[in-house]
Amino acid sequence: MASPPVHYLLPIFPGFQLLDLAGPLDILNILSAQLDPDKYPLSLTFIAETLDPVPVKPIPPKSANWTFDLPNALPQTNGKINTSFNEYLQPDTTYADFWEALRAGKPGPHIDVLLIPGGIGTRLRRVHPDGSKTSNIQSLLDFVPKVVPHISTAILTVCTGSDALAQTGLLNARRATTNISRWADTTGRNPKVSWVNFARWVRSLPSEARGHDSAPIEIWTSAGISAGMDLTLAFVEQFYGGQDVARGLAKALEYDWREIAEGERDPLYEKYYAV
Repeated sequence: MASPPVHYLLPIFPGFQLLDLAGPLDILNILSAQLDPDKYPLSLTFIAETLDPVPVKPIPPKSANWTFDLPNALPQTNGKINTSFNEYLQPDTTYADFWEALRAGKPGPHIDVLLIPGGIGTRLRRVHPDGSKTSNIQSLLDFVPKVVPHISTAILTVCTGSDALAQTGLLNARRATTNISRWADTTGRNPKVSWVNFARWVRSLPSEARGHDSAPIEIWTSAGISAGMDLTLAFVEQFYGGQDVARGLAKALEYDWREIAEGERDPLYEKYYAV
């Protein structure tokens, strides 16, 4: 078994899906309390474009000089969204500061696992004063390829986090999955990825990247939202002591972990989407 990873880097952006992170992190939080902190000093870092609190709804930070293109993103509500029911996460650092410290070899910045969430924010466009539009996650898309050589263990994505990763080219020729309800959009936008039809979770080994401009590390992807918990439990099983440890965490959470095999079709597909 490979050495257990200890540091997790979690990028967040306006419109990230809260459970994409909260589900996996609650599993890892309980795990961190069970492990010897001297041997396994698990830690995490939230990273974002700025140090402004990051909302789960598409709300620009107060310092922003841009708005969201909500009419095109939410045509069913004519671009209207309830922003009064909202949660925020506070970043620990910025992409720019973390990269500068990492590049300069300063003590502290370290990445074993990069965990990328999904959510509406992965597909939002920002409208700038001159009328131009850019991706809401452009800073993330610029950051990830630079730090890949510094990731020791794996990249994990939940939901449309795989769409974001695919846009960097790092999933080219590799097996992956994504949110079932966003399947057509995500797979159509990223045809170079070897999408595994409606899989609950997929573990892509470095050998799949041979001959392609991809990351020479493992990449684990999951279907939508709650599937990130299945992904994380499988990841725990692989790196932190096996099936009994993962089952113990699922029991502690009273989570019905069905232990779906890697690459196996998500049973929710048959329940909600199959015709």
